[in-house]
Order: sequence, then structure tokens, then C-alpha cells
Amino acid sequence: MGDIQASREVAQSPNLKLARNLAISMASRAVALAREPKNIKSELHFIQERCGLLEEENKRLRDGYDNGVAPEEDDLVRLQLEALLAEKSRLAQENANLTRENQSLMQPVEYHQLTSQDLDLSYEDVVQGMRLDFSSPLGKIDSGDEGSEYDDGVPVTPADNLEALSSPDE
Repeated sequence: MGDIQASREVAQSPNLKLARNLAISMASRAVALAREPKNIKSELHFIQERCGLLEEENKRLRDGYDNGVAPEEDDLVRLQLEALLAEKSRLAQENANLTRENQSLMQPVEYHQLTSQDLDLSYEDVVQGMRLDFSSPLGKIDSGDEGSEYDDGVPVTPADNLEALSSPDE
């Protein structure tokens, strides 16, 4: 029984626990380090493939620039330029139409402004030269003179005898 008790003491000693934990961490670290070269090799393989593709593309682009632009790129650029020119032409046409429409709308506005000014001035001249009598015709009964005028020369509508204004055919 002494052996069992001695092994228990050894198993429970703090140094042994530290050593065991250290061994476990070192083993896990060794496993991680063993995986790392595999990851690095796969990344290296991917980078080599990508480098080869870029070298091929670079060579193709150099050859294309030496011989002119590649035909598929030339066609694409030409189609884009044609589309842009068509859009530019359409916008220029629309702009010209809107400019003409704007000018044609400005002409009536200017005409209206000029005629309004002329009418206002001529209306003021007419109103200033005219003496209008808005009093009731019943309020002014003449003494019997039909068609008489006031002393100032303004004609007055006769109040009593409206038959004198009717036409002689009736």
C-alpha cells in the first residue's frame, strides 16, 4: 500500500500538474505547427496559379498593345462611343426644340406686355378727356326741351320721352 500512497502524492504534487499542463499545451502547439506548413503550401500553390494567370494576361495585353487594341475591346469601345454620340445628338435636338418653343412663347408674352402698356396709356387718355354722368335719368327731369344739353356741352339722355330715340320705320 505504500506504493499507492506514494503514487498519489506524486500525482497530486503541484509540479506534476504544471508539467502535465505544459505537456498538453506543447502537444496542441505541435499539432497547430504541423497544420501550418500544409496551409502555407496550399496558399503558395494558389498564389503560383494566380501569378501564372496574371503573366498570361500581361503577355496578352502587351501583344494587344503592340498590334493595336484587342478586337473585342475595340468593338466594345466603338459601341459605347456610338451610344454616347446618339444620346448627345438626341439631347442636342431636344435642346433646340425647347429653345424654339421658349422663343415662340416669349413672343406672345412680349406682345401682351406691349399692348397692355399701350391700352393702359390710351385708356387713361380717354378717361381723362371724358366726363361721364352716372346719375339716374329719373332724377333729372328736363323742363320740356328734348335733346337739350347742359351748359357745359355734355349730351344727356332724355328722361320722359324715350320714343324720340326709336327709329322712324316703326
